[in-house]
Amino acid sequence: MRQSQTGQALIETLVASAVIVTLAAGVAQVAVMTAASVRTGGAQGMALFLAAQKMEQLASLAWTYDPALQRVSDATTNLAVDPPAPGGTGLLPSGPIAGAGAGYTDYLSRDGAWLGSGSDPPAGTAFVRRWSVTPIPWAPDDTRLLQVAVAATGGGRVAAGTALRPGNPGVVWLATVRVRQ
Repeated sequence: MRQSQTGQALIETLVASAVIVTLAAGVAQVAVMTAASVRTGGAQGMALFLAAQKMEQLASLAWTYDPALQRVSDATTNLAVDPPAPGGTGLLPSGPIAGAGAGYTDYLSRDGAWLGSGSDPPAGTAFVRRWSVTPIPWAPDDTRLLQVAVAATGGGRVAAGTALRPGNPGVVWLATVRVRQ
């Protein structure tokens, strides 16, 4: 009888070990998924910050009337450099944001530091940021649709050369309308 109890204790120990291993594997999987979500959330949060930063730059450009009711428009500030400087396109109309070209694209590091602009992302690029300035058809001289899209690059996210669209996973998209006042 003693040997049968030993065998039964061994089986109970094996079953208990199997249950513990299964639970530990499940907990490990949840931990990995949580870490991935935190990384993605961090990247999305930084992308939102970078989009809002560019939108603030666009919104700060002159788009008013002077005292004589003449239109005043910033058409010379270069927002594709950091800090913004003369020699750019300001609020001049751009092409579509999906393939924004020179003067409407820049690249940023993981911590949001500006790395450069142009068609080729420099080394260390973690985010691609594009913006567009589009006249609204019903009042093209006095309105602008401002759009900014930011996406993390690499790591299975949007590649630097990919067209950014609102439906792309991982793309943060902000838009607003400026009306001349």
